[in-house]
Amino acid sequence: MWTTCMVLALAAAAAPVEATRPRSTLGGVRTGGVEPKNAVTLSGIVNAPNFAAGVGYERAVHRLVTVGARFEYAIPRNGYAHLQGLTETLAVAVWVPRTFRGFFAEASLGVAQSVLAAQPLFRRVAIVPGLSAGLRWRFGKTFFVGAQVGLRWGKPVRNDPAICTYAAACPATRSGAFVRAALDLGFAF
Repeated sequence: MWTTCMVLALAAAAAPVEATRPRSTLGGVRTGGVEPKNAVTLSGIVNAPNFAAGVGYERAVHRLVTVGARFEYAIPRNGYAHLQGLTETLAVAVWVPRTFRGFFAEASLGVAQSVLAAQPLFRRVAIVPGLSAGLRWRFGKTFFVGAQVGLRWGKPVRNDPAICTYAAACPATRSGAFVRAALDLGFAF
């Protein structure tokens, strides 16, 4: 959670959106208006073969680069609802042709936790770096839909022996490489 708070604080401290930015062009065609510098995203995620839901925030720091933070909730496997999985991720993305639309490549670093709901002191923590690529379509000036696919590599750094004795019961903190695919709905402003 600390990573999410840190990125939100950085975004709040960043320079405000300029109200009089010049109109941008895309291949010589005017796109009109001020380009959005912020985006909020809701995601449906498949961390094969498990599922998760996420919410994220991205901030344009250059016309082709964004930084962002995501919070993901790993949906527990059947019969393991007492083990809750959470992941906080920081990411940097490079976009073509502009931020929040078109193709992008992303590098991310996450901290994943699986906690015992009745006793949060029992937890497993993993560092999860990753690489992904995706595409977003913007409709109008603000609404967008996107898809991305990538690889993540989980490495446990704290493993409480009282939980996650069955590795598949803790999908957020799994170790090794796994595929991550996501469908995004968002709002750029």
